[in-house]
Amino acid sequence: MFRPLLLRRWSAACAAASMLALPAPVLPQPAGDFGRCVSALRAELKRHPEVRSETFDTYTRTAQDLRADVERFTATQPEFKLFIWDYLMRRVDGQRIAEGREMLARESAALASIHARHGVDGATAVAVFGIETDYGRVRGRYPVVDATLSRACLNLASNERKNHFFAALWLLQEGLVKPDEFRGSWAGAFGKTQFMPGTFTRYMDDGDGSGAPDIVNSVPDALATTARYLNGLGWLDGLPWGVEVRAPRTVVEALNAPEGEHGCLAVAPAAARCRTVEQWATFGVQGVDGQALADYTAAWPRWNGGTTAALLAPAGPDGPAWLVTPNYQAIWRYNRADAYGLAIGLLADALRGAPPQRVAWPTDDAGISRAEFRELQSLLLQRGHCGVSVDGSEGPLTSAAIKVEEARLGLAETGRAGARILRLLKGEAPASGGACGPAASTPAASAPEPAAPASAPQAPPEPASAPASAPEPSLPASSARSE
Repeated sequence: MFRPLLLRRWSAACAAASMLALPAPVLPQPAGDFGRCVSALRAELKRHPEVRSETFDTYTRTAQDLRADVERFTATQPEFKLFIWDYLMRRVDGQRIAEGREMLARESAALASIHARHGVDGATAVAVFGIETDYGRVRGRYPVVDATLSRACLNLASNERKNHFFAALWLLQEGLVKPDEFRGSWAGAFGKTQFMPGTFTRYMDDGDGSGAPDIVNSVPDALATTARYLNGLGWLDGLPWGVEVRAPRTVVEALNAPEGEHGCLAVAPAAARCRTVEQWATFGVQGVDGQALADYTAAWPRWNGGTTAALLAPAGPDGPAWLVTPNYQAIWRYNRADAYGLAIGLLADALRGAPPQRVAWPTDDAGISRAEFRELQSLLLQRGHCGVSVDGSEGPLTSAAIKVEEARLGLAETGRAGARILRLLKGEAPASGGACGPAASTPAASAPEPAAPASAPQAPPEPASAPASAPEPSLPASSARSE
């Protein structure tokens, strides 16, 4: 219902802007290099007639230059900086699973309607919500206009970045977002499931029947918009995102398809490192418990011998592996990181009541959950590291305190919060007189320390397109981007 009205409003805005006889007075703009960028973007208003010049001037004349923040956070995204077992343990934990199941029950009517319209199951939509903003608890702190403007100014050749900026202005102009609520990540993603403005304008959906989509305040609207976007990315109802498998070492070594190497899932027929399920079976790949790949059709009607799949083994042949499908590729395109894609898929499986991951990660120092992370931070406080907050989130103060304790215990100084350091600190009494007083536990969803991820197995790639909400002090994962 709202969509035709929205399109009419967009068309009317374009027509009205193109018919203006006189330009609006130019208000003072930011000075210096940033100001020159703002002026260059203002000169492009003719390419965006849906945005009035008054709107542009109103929201840019006091805009903050966030370019330094954008560059810093781009280089520290946790999906690429944390070991994958750390990333997953802190995101697919008991707390997030329990709260997700509660949401599935609470929003069951809306989710059934969303599934009927967009073909995306409730568990997947809720999993995105849980990973993106911890079910809405975690909110961004950057003005979306300032963030998208700053990203555009870092690369004025990027039409995508400029389009997100102009879309943000249009959303404010049309009253689809409120100025005091239009805050999000350092990249400009906003709302409960973190959408870039340009992506939101194309996929917004009214999940609660109010007549206007509101992903900042309405859970059904956020879930519906997420489902509509996944559908647009190629989601297929009745197909799993992936199934855990066991594969011969030679097959993993030859055909493992991490990160961008599973792009063949988005094309047909199977090519590059993608194969059909039937072909994977001939290579000796089988379900993790030994079942035949064909057996999964009973649970997933669209899974068959001709289904295109890629083999994903993020830690190589000694770790867990999955056959992932085009639905995984749809999730991955939401934020272009295998750690993120697996977090969504594994959380969705847990919400459905599926068994947990069977094969352990190849490490002798496993990751810890958020509850265990808070326990570790409490132990650090007891040992006199008084700057640490008990919030379950990685950050430079926690990392520095861990390094001190590792040095004291004769361990390599990594600063990583893992099972080993937690076990060792739990096994000894705190240093005499070192405690900081009662540990004031910070709610799990509160803003963590500024991101300073632990050691990592790989460096972050250059983003292929606008990232959404990645690692800033208030948002844990990234979000819906536009392509």
